[in-house]
Amino acid sequence: MAKLYVVATPIGNLGDLTDNMRAAFERCDLIAAEDTRVTMKLLNHLGIKKPLVSCHRHNEGRRAEELVERMLREDLTVCVTSDAGTPAISDPGWAIVSAARAAGIEVSPVVGPSAVTAALSVSGFQSASFAFLGFLPRERAALDEALVNFSKTGIPVFVAYESPHRVVKLLEAVAEKFPQARVLVACDLTKKFERIDAGSAVEVLEALRNNPNVDKGEYVVAAELPPAKEAPEAGKPRDAAAAILEAMLNGASLKDAADAALDGFPRNEVYRAKLRMKEFLASQREDEFD
Repeated sequence: MAKLYVVATPIGNLGDLTDNMRAAFERCDLIAAEDTRVTMKLLNHLGIKKPLVSCHRHNEGRRAEELVERMLREDLTVCVTSDAGTPAISDPGWAIVSAARAAGIEVSPVVGPSAVTAALSVSGFQSASFAFLGFLPRERAALDEALVNFSKTGIPVFVAYESPHRVVKLLEAVAEKFPQARVLVACDLTKKFERIDAGSAVEVLEALRNNPNVDKGEYVVAAELPPAKEAPEAGKPRDAAAAILEAMLNGASLKDAADAALDGFPRNEVYRAKLRMKEFLASQREDEFD
């Protein structure tokens, strides 16, 4: 019976090869690879010889149809691989999986390393909920819009892939829009020259700008954005200071105005606003006696 294995492969360190990966390659009849040269090196390392066909983003649609027809006709077991990590996750593979499922062919995952989860695991972010955004838009206006729209979803963390030639521009956009965001940028995870920079968006941007080798490697960016601020309701003060001032202009004392502001604003924000107002009022009294 025809079967398709979706085989994740190491993202850099061959020590991450598993017995299940080896077994899948050994039992298959054919391997559909994003780059046959990359997969051939992996097979040589394992001492396995199998026929390979290319299945990359330029031919994936056509190749998927051809392979599925052949799998059904010849009752083949096929492995699909990308250059690194899991196929179909911002890599080729989805078309053959979709075609195989539509044809009733069993599809089974062979799990392995993932740059997404590897980066998140060392980020320190609370990532019970996160979004994988793949590759973000190249154009700055579209990138800014994508970041702002994401911040409104209520999901705290995103992970994205980025090329070495655009990673600085991505961090510039994050630092400008969300300077308080916490960011982790990982380059060449699990490889010999793995590098991980973490901190505020501004700090990580500075680290990238000072890295003479920033334009080399493969990048994963994880960011924890501050929650988007809701627009104030019509007629409602936008912050505690404005609420206190408005109440005092309507005749309330500073204490009563601050107490009332507690109904709509955080206690620490009200406290700071009350102190500023008290200092302002004290300075006005001193001016009267100068």
